[in-house]
Amino acid sequence: MISNSTPIICLAKINQLELLKKLFNKIIIPEIVKDEILVEGKRGFSIIDNAIEKGWILVENPKNNYDFGIGKGENAAINLAKEKQDTLIIDDSYAIKIANSFNIDNFRTTKIIFLALEKNLISKKEAKSFIHKLVQNGYYIKQEIYSKIIEFLDVY
Repeated sequence: MISNSTPIICLAKINQLELLKKLFNKIIIPEIVKDEILVEGKRGFSIIDNAIEKGWILVENPKNNYDFGIGKGENAAINLAKEKQDTLIIDDSYAIKIANSFNIDNFRTTKIIFLALEKNLISKKEAKSFIHKLVQNGYYIKQEIYSKIIEFLDVY
């Protein structure tokens, strides 16, 4: 499982980075993503640093880092996912279109919450709380999508 910066930062901000470990055992990030997420003094720094030190977030660079005209972290993550033929966790809609053009399986941070719910790692109440906390901490979800997510969780 490959990840871009946003999923790791957002999950660390709501103290749920461990969901990635519970779901996938390990996460691979390019060096540039490490540089983006490991900023001393930023919220979530110690949680992320600890995950890297414990070795369940691994750093690996793509052999070829083709430029797709997007952020450096997204660019490297897409290249790495393409090379490893692995799934990518990414949130930027343009980067998702690029990943899709290479048939790279991908999903957003919110899908982590749904996967954890499906595997009974968290309750429905926790899932709703985590989605809400993501938004409170700056994660962007269109209002209509947010409403659908909450509706879905109400009937799940």
